[in-house]
Amino acid sequence: MAPSRKIMAELARAASGGLLTVPRAAEVLGVSTHEAAVRLGRLERGGGLARARRGLYLVLPIEATPGNAAIAEDAWVLAAELFAPCYIGGWTAAEHWALTEQLFRSTFVVSAAPRRRQSENRLSTEFQIVRVRPDRMKGTSSVWRGGQRVAVSDRERTIVDGLVHPQWVGGVRHLAEMFTTYRESKEFDPKKLAAQAEGHATGSAFKRLGYLAERLWPNEKTIIDLAYENRTKGIIRLDPSVTSRGKMSKRWGLWANVTIDGAAVDS
Repeated sequence: MAPSRKIMAELARAASGGLLTVPRAAEVLGVSTHEAAVRLGRLERGGGLARARRGLYLVLPIEATPGNAAIAEDAWVLAAELFAPCYIGGWTAAEHWALTEQLFRSTFVVSAAPRRRQSENRLSTEFQIVRVRPDRMKGTSSVWRGGQRVAVSDRERTIVDGLVHPQWVGGVRHLAEMFTTYRESKEFDPKKLAAQAEGHATGSAFKRLGYLAERLWPNEKTIIDLAYENRTKGIIRLDPSVTSRGKMSKRWGLWANVTIDGAAVDS
């Protein structure tokens, strides 16, 4: 039996980004959460809803063709529901802030919730999820996505996260491109970048920051000096995903194992 158009319209209005939780449905329908869960299960079997996970459903358009794959309206809103507490980061944040022209199929999510898998596909949407400590949730921004605010790393935090974990932005070469784009943009703010670095960078990240800044931002002495003061002992690879060592930079304590365009400086 097809679901009631009136009920489906009420649920659609109550949904955020097309997504509906059992508690929200209970509130709209005026029933207990148990009864709401039962009703939503029936509606799913009837073709009116698609299940994203237990207790979370996508309200399908009335005109949706039966048997077609259900697709979330907004991957960011879906991520916020699935992986909370979390923020949109890495290459997805870099795309959002126009720091890169690279396109990635999956949405990158930084989550403090326990996760078994790093890659998940929900409602025909691919997610790449990394788990971090709860304190890493601090210092993010947020943007409106429809009627819901979703946490996202700002430009500076996205760069700092990439310095800590280059793979989050697709590797150091992509990170270097982000450096160039950021420097050329009107949003370039070395004070904000320094604040994010002081709050969230590791010793290895400061080494990468200094090395890249000397080559790509040679006139930003404040950033370079900050990086030099906070570098740690030991030797790291500029790009951890590249196995070759490359050339040693004694100044920064790293193996420059990828080629970065920019002015040459003494190692």
